[in-house]
Amino acid sequence: MRSRGDRALTTKPAACDQAASEPAALSFDDLYAHDYQPLVRLAFVLLGGHGPAEEIVQDSFAKVYERWDALESPGGYLRTCVVNGCRQALRQRRLVGRRLRAGSAAVAELEADHLIGALACLSPQRRAAVVLRYYLDLSEAEIATTLGVAPGTVKSMLHRSLTQLRGVVER
Repeated sequence: MRSRGDRALTTKPAACDQAASEPAALSFDDLYAHDYQPLVRLAFVLLGGHGPAEEIVQDSFAKVYERWDALESPGGYLRTCVVNGCRQALRQRRLVGRRLRAGSAAVAELEADHLIGALACLSPQRRAAVVLRYYLDLSEAEIATTLGVAPGTVKSMLHRSLTQLRGVVER
């Protein structure tokens, strides 16, 4: 019988050579190798910074590792952890920003990357929905599960987000 610490050092079993769509055959190492970079990019787009993005993804993988044996869908749980971690970081950033800007008007400038700047105009939940849909190419049902909302809410969030983005980009 292997201990939890041995799991990270195991090699990929022959059964994992089958399609990666079999969640039972997916090891933690395989999940890390497959999802690390896409999730860092997701967090980067949501947060606008590479350092915080990597930190949130690492924390999310740690949470998945701790609960590995109890998770039915480690990939879905991992995405949810990353999105929730980004939301928390944005909340903290907003609170700090409010304290720093007390009494002064903030001027919003588009960053060098206009897409990141345009996405920054969206609320965190709408931004997450847009990035999950058009960057990670998740279905509405997967986005609904990740964000903890109804699929109909995802549809309306995406529609309203795209309308808002059109207005920002056309300015």
